[in-house]
Amino acid sequence: MTNAVPELNPSATALLLMDFQYAMVGAIGDKAATPVVANAVTALDWARANEIPVAHIRLGFEPTEAAEIPDTNKNFAPVRDAGMLRCGSPEAEIVDLVKPADDEQVFRKTRIGAFSTTSLGHWLAERNIDTLILAGITTSGVMLSTVREASDRDLRAVVLRDATADLDPVVHEVLVERVFPATADVVSTAELTTRKLAQ
Repeated sequence: MTNAVPELNPSATALLLMDFQYAMVGAIGDKAATPVVANAVTALDWARANEIPVAHIRLGFEPTEAAEIPDTNKNFAPVRDAGMLRCGSPEAEIVDLVKPADDEQVFRKTRIGAFSTTSLGHWLAERNIDTLILAGITTSGVMLSTVREASDRDLRAVVLRDATADLDPVVHEVLVERVFPATADVVSTAELTTRKLAQ
């Protein structure tokens, strides 16, 4: 199910590009990643052209943070043990095609959701932003967690269905077709970027 693009006020809207890092892009493979990254680039160019704030969310661990991950964390204990996604490592870097501009905010997190372990909520509140356009890898990871948290914070979420992907394509389809529409507007990147914005 796809929703219509809601009326957007550029001054109250932000684009969140989440976990577009070499490790995540590589994990879903070139066939899935290439169009997803291309759509993220389209959304990024559109946001910049319309002076919509952009925030980049990235996952990365300092050595002490990795050491503190408990065995009970099924998502990140294996990351800890493999020494992956350490700050400064090539795999943890944001891919070049969506590299943040100097004036764009970057939030580093140590858990799945964009709000978790970051000051994203404070940043949005300071700017009176009530609408989030979301793109990210993976659909069942950062996208799902952030859509849910945005709803709990009374924020409007606009999910770019073709600017996200998952390790499991079936899970991706279930989320964008059946789960996300209950709490978010689910649209294509083309539908978003060709819609006239409110003045």
